[in-house]
Amino acid sequence: MRWTRTLAALLILIAGLAFAPGAGAAEAVTLRVALYPYVPGAHALFAQVAREFQQRNEGAILELVEVDPRKDYYDDGLLTLDADVFEIDTILLSDMIVAGRIAPLDISLAGFSPEAVEAVTRNGLIYAVPHWLCGNFLFYRKGDTAIRAAVTWADLLQALQRRPLLADLFGSLTLGEWYLTMLSDRRGLAAAQDAVLAGGEPDEAVVADLKAVLAACPAGSCRSRDLHERAGHYAGAFVRGEAAAYIGYSETLHFALEAINKCPRGLWCLDPDAIAVRRLPTLAKDSAPEGIGWVDGLAIAAGLSGAKQELALKFIAFTTSADGYRGALQTQGPEAPRYLLPARPELTFANAPLYPDLAAAHAGRKTGTRQGLNARLRALGAKLNCKLPVDPTDTRTMAACPP
Repeated sequence: MRWTRTLAALLILIAGLAFAPGAGAAEAVTLRVALYPYVPGAHALFAQVAREFQQRNEGAILELVEVDPRKDYYDDGLLTLDADVFEIDTILLSDMIVAGRIAPLDISLAGFSPEAVEAVTRNGLIYAVPHWLCGNFLFYRKGDTAIRAAVTWADLLQALQRRPLLADLFGSLTLGEWYLTMLSDRRGLAAAQDAVLAGGEPDEAVVADLKAVLAACPAGSCRSRDLHERAGHYAGAFVRGEAAAYIGYSETLHFALEAINKCPRGLWCLDPDAIAVRRLPTLAKDSAPEGIGWVDGLAIAAGLSGAKQELALKFIAFTTSADGYRGALQTQGPEAPRYLLPARPELTFANAPLYPDLAAAHAGRKTGTRQGLNARLRALGAKLNCKLPVDPTDTRTMAACPP
């Protein structure tokens, strides 16, 4: 479930900290950086990164590049960007390599999680430095031992016992991710990727799996276009007591905690210390334990050389350093943590106690690496959007589905 709300003005040019030319001043170098756009508080985060990096590197000017608003990051947006540094969801990494857009890196990835290193490596070459880990987690109330102990999806649905579950299962991209999650649980990731790339109709067993999950959702939720387009809605509903459990990305905790901070007077909201997190259940007790995750990595443009290449490598090193992560994620006062999950699992952050649990729940996950996988998953997701129950008042979805 990636954020679907378009960020209207991602282009930020922060040149005020660049040093004026003169005796002893460093020569100005402009670096065009395309960071992943779907993060909480993206504008503030990007401005902060630019400010701190420019303060540390005399003469550096960061120009943050946005995807054309008429395009989609996962469709044609990323591949058409003109940048020196790209932040790439690694499901698109092979496509970027084949298109000749990025160069391999001669760099050590010591300290990064093994699943992140695997995600940025192709044929023994490293093409990006891992930045963020992504994937669905199961959030629930501490003390709910039935949910904590559930091994399989059937166990979880039994543990809920008509108590609601919230999750977003709308849209071709979101459903494509869910499809790969369930199919790889059934067949293993390698066979699942083969099946997806072969084309055809969605596996009916996976359709049944998703319908079973949807059966635990309240009426009007989980398959709503309107709620899908409201970033953080389901996380906020969970902490307001509208469900016993919620499935979503780690960064949706930011919206959940914001909802708690803004809890209306007279309305009960979950205490932040009462939230627990675990990995998703499996379809069978002997299912492969890895699960599916996603990795965003920082890569440099093919052909970059000289001062720009040097500055690009410095930018990537800073952004993925302990200082860079802490600058982006350490909060002060009442601000809700972003809860983006660093690709370096040993890091911890003040006022954000769930990071170790999130890192443990993500450990060992696998990610899709094959060229063209993203496009095929989106096509399958569009078909799933028509096979799963949908709000009949959603005329746009109904019109896109054959009678």
